[in-house]
Amino acid sequence: MLLRTSTRPRPFVRALLAATFTCSVISAVAATPAQAQARKYFEQMYLPGSHSFAFNTMYPRASYLFNAFDYGHAILYERLWRSPSTAARDLDGREYDLLTQKLLEKPPRVPLDEAAVGPSWALLAPETLAMFSWAHMLHRQLYDVLVHDAGKPAERDAHVAELVRYYKTRPLLAFSSHPKDMNLMEGQSYSLAFRKQNPKFNGLVWSYHWIQMTLYEAMLASEAKADMDVNVNAVVDRFYEMTRGGIDKLPTVMPMSPAIAPDFSTRYPEAAIIFDNLHSLHDVVSDILANPNVPRDKKRATILDASKKYRDSTTSVTTVDEWVSMGHAMGLTQQGGPAPVPRRPAPKAAAPHKHPGS
Repeated sequence: MLLRTSTRPRPFVRALLAATFTCSVISAVAATPAQAQARKYFEQMYLPGSHSFAFNTMYPRASYLFNAFDYGHAILYERLWRSPSTAARDLDGREYDLLTQKLLEKPPRVPLDEAAVGPSWALLAPETLAMFSWAHMLHRQLYDVLVHDAGKPAERDAHVAELVRYYKTRPLLAFSSHPKDMNLMEGQSYSLAFRKQNPKFNGLVWSYHWIQMTLYEAMLASEAKADMDVNVNAVVDRFYEMTRGGIDKLPTVMPMSPAIAPDFSTRYPEAAIIFDNLHSLHDVVSDILANPNVPRDKKRATILDASKKYRDSTTSVTTVDEWVSMGHAMGLTQQGGPAPVPRRPAPKAAAPHKHPGS
């Protein structure tokens, strides 16, 4: 989703935009099997509404961070796929330093094209990249709604439901809203490879997941604009404490929504489950690319198989109650801790929630 900005792109961003154009030209003249498959994954606009761009307008300090996260995810997969012999060194070295010392401190003001940052990765599994992009768009739009509809819970609930329905109209890209058990992420033959190889970068990625979910919590805890300003800034400040404090300050297990964003997970369980599945697949792709026991010529098929399992409504499915229990059992402190906002009783869900649709 493009964000409005009157700021001229910086040289770093202009270079990426130029690379995007180059990649587009290459794609047009050199169709690989992966590209041919990707033609089914057409571009689709975000769902426009009165809430569009509200979060970026009100909270650019937080919103711009997501542009740096896009770079972080793309360069991670690019290094693991294109340069496996040096990936471990580069990711916990210069790439980690670039992100924590430069990009996160002064993030790009416009979204980055991940295919420009990681062209080799984009050609390897464009279908999975499209899944990530579609879910990230839902993230951004939900932030817009929570800002725009602050103090209007009925309107907010209706807009969230509309956005989730729209998201699910693309079954080739939409993550399941059924919770998956931890075995799908941590019990496979390739599992845990990346976190063992690159603990610093892995913790950094988990810090992204932490702030993405705790921002929802911060906004739901705020009915007045002044309170929302304080809460959003508190979450961003806490995020910077993590990323500036080295590996000892980063999460040591993957943050899960029921633990770090309990109010959001109670009110909007389908969205929270979608995002936990998204974050799990991010880890799975890292493990597949990092694990040398997955042959190079099998990595694409393995990634696509995992992606399919995260879209369907049958593989490794658990109950909502078990998902909640699993999130709390992993330890709140290890997941980065709660959102630094005043706690309040968890709200009742907008409607009885027994089993989310896929």
